[in-house]
Amino acid sequence: MNSTLSSLFVLSLVGWIGGAAFYSLLVLPILFTRLAPAEAGSIAALIFPAYYYWGLVFGVLMLAVTLVQAARGRRGWRPAAILTSIMLACQVVAAFVVHPRMQDLRETTGGLRAFQKLHVRSVRLNSVVLLGGLCLVIGSGRLVGDRRS
Repeated sequence: MNSTLSSLFVLSLVGWIGGAAFYSLLVLPILFTRLAPAEAGSIAALIFPAYYYWGLVFGVLMLAVTLVQAARGRRGWRPAAILTSIMLACQVVAAFVVHPRMQDLRETTGGLRAFQKLHVRSVRLNSVVLLGGLCLVIGSGRLVGDRRS
């Protein structure tokens, strides 16, 4: 059972953070350096719903694994569960609060200042997810590799 949970944890971590890193650090910079801002924004807006959906799926799965392992008293899993909870909370706020407001503003004129403020908030939330994920990647060898835990 521990190997199954460890595999689910690694799969979720790779799916969530790998997807977030690929989209945030590769796709978006390419879009916004090669296309006009409005065109790049339109393409990015098409991708964001799937980006958030899969982040939430992987995040919930990862949280479930960390909570089960922490409840079993496995060493290191309680901090992993706390960090995953924070990351998932950021993803939820970005997906259900910030992104919908940004979408509404994209369809109106004169909302540039509000859009930019929300964009900064979105970047910060995504940064928490990415940095938290990096910490979990670094610590994952100990979490899944410790046979005594």
